[in-house]
Amino acid sequence: MKNPEATGKESGLQDRFGRQITYLRLSLTEHCNFRCQYCSPAEGTPYFDREDHLSGPEAQRLLRIFRGLGLQHLRLTGGEPLIHPRVVETVQYGVGLGIGKVSLSTNGYLLDRFAADLQAAGLNSLNVSLDTLDPERFRVITRGGSLKRVLMGIEKARSVGIPRIKLNAVLMRGKHEEDILQLVDFAQKRNLDIRFIEAMPLGTAGTTTQDSSYLSAVEAREILERNAGTLFPIASSRDQGPARLYRFANGSSQIGFITPISDNFCASCNRVRLTATGRLVYCLGQEQGMDLLPLLRNASVGDEEIAATIRAGVWADKPEQHAFLQDRERSSRIFMMRLGG
Repeated sequence: MKNPEATGKESGLQDRFGRQITYLRLSLTEHCNFRCQYCSPAEGTPYFDREDHLSGPEAQRLLRIFRGLGLQHLRLTGGEPLIHPRVVETVQYGVGLGIGKVSLSTNGYLLDRFAADLQAAGLNSLNVSLDTLDPERFRVITRGGSLKRVLMGIEKARSVGIPRIKLNAVLMRGKHEEDILQLVDFAQKRNLDIRFIEAMPLGTAGTTTQDSSYLSAVEAREILERNAGTLFPIASSRDQGPARLYRFANGSSQIGFITPISDNFCASCNRVRLTATGRLVYCLGQEQGMDLLPLLRNASVGDEEIAATIRAGVWADKPEQHAFLQDRERSSRIFMMRLGG
């Protein structure tokens, strides 16, 4: 594998393990209107000064640079991206750059307000976090969130025609075993896809959740098959991410399991993450990265130099895999809401 400095622009963005990086997760904000147990400390997010964040033009400049490096999929995350004032504008900008897939992950609380504008802007994939259909349990998990508002948002997104709506549920032992069956039934009745995600030891919130209530994807699948019938594997494309996909014989919904702990998928990783403060992070479970904000604010640094810096950094420092099992202390220092999952 050649060093990217020697191969020129045509190499796009790749690491030294032969992985082509075509997927960028852009966190628009660290702030969120929920404080989910597995993501946020109970006291909520720290305060971040506005001047420490990417401005609109700076974020757009980076998107242009990444597009030139071969970006094919842009996902907007947070925190909660729908509380950011430029979320619709950013979707529209990404679509206008010719990025093939522009998607968004949300807790759904404000989705009924933004769904029509997101659809009009060209959003072509939407993930909504939904861990339970029990209102009280939802309130406890999110520390005060309204299940009714989220369900309204999902229905609004369906009604305006946003394509490829998926539900994301973090697996937790206990009552969530009942939730698994109810969530799959909910998804199938609405022709929605659903992904079940193993809890990760990210920050104190994630570490605590994993220690107290970790449920593996294998166990979740067994619960489904024991109660609802055989799940049949279906082929998945690189575009659909790391989930292993299944379907019931008489169902149309895809049921996916994302297994960062029990069976990691690092060998096929095609993504990097960009925080709202302009830090490029190479791996969700490790801290290696580079701060791009100083380069953006240095008038003598052009786009080609920034692109070359990104290319060299990904090549040199993107790790082969995370260290969730080998070095939990490392991942426990990561603030999940800054990286957006």
